Amino acid sequence: MSATITISTERTQRAAPALHEPVLALILYAPGGQDGLNSAYTRKHRIRHDSGGRAVLGAAQALTHEDARDLLMTLGGRALTPTRENTLATSPTACAWWIPAGERALLFNPKYAQAGSVARFSGQSVPHPPLVFIAGPGSLSVYALRENTRPTLDTPVCHAPFWNIFPSGQVCRGSTAYPQACTPDTQPDWEDVFFQSEFTGPSRTDRYMNWGKSYEELLDTAQAQGTFPAEVLVDAGKTLAQLLT
Repeated sequence: MSATITISTERTQRAAPALHEPVLALILYAPGGQDGLNSAYTRKHRIRHDSGGRAVLGAAQALTHEDARDLLMTLGGRALTPTRENTLATSPTACAWWIPAGERALLFNPKYAQAGSVARFSGQSVPHPPLVFIAGPGSLSVYALRENTRPTLDTPVCHAPFWNIFPSGQVCRGSTAYPQACTPDTQPDWEDVFFQSEFTGPSRTDRYMNWGKSYEELLDTAQAQGTFPAEVLVDAGKTLAQLLT
């Protein structure tokens, strides 16, 4: 039996794919000599073409809120992030939450001169006020609340009555290893990092507590009362909304 196979030599006509041309460039700028991105900022540049057809960057322009939204959507910002009951706000790179008043063990190393007087409290549970935590890449800030209820955006925040915190509320990191992620799932990890770090002394000279006695006496008073004395807290001059924007 013989068979004949006929192969057509006619080519199928296909539409040429549409060409995509660059229209906008995003560039990260950082201070000279710095490799990290912590102090970098982003600018957009419209792309035009010169008479020779070469792409040329236009002048730098600041990103608008719409630009940031569109960029997040492009990078997968449509995904929803589950939150915890005490989560206050979350973004692709940061998370804010609060914890009610309670007790946590504090660590003090007597090798530091300022910690010598409170070294006996190291490892002991000490009452703390309600707290607000804000974690971002390589950064943790802590604030206190007067009321032991979930804060609203209008709630004023206070300075946290702990050592090793700058006037801005940011924790002095030192050599502490922070969690890699800043998500609701890692909230307990950030809290553990804060409370399990060694408190070495105040990182500020401003008035951040309404207390005229020693820090040792404050810890004694808190332990004796079973609660942190709210009258010691000093307003930070900001609301929760201002911290989150």
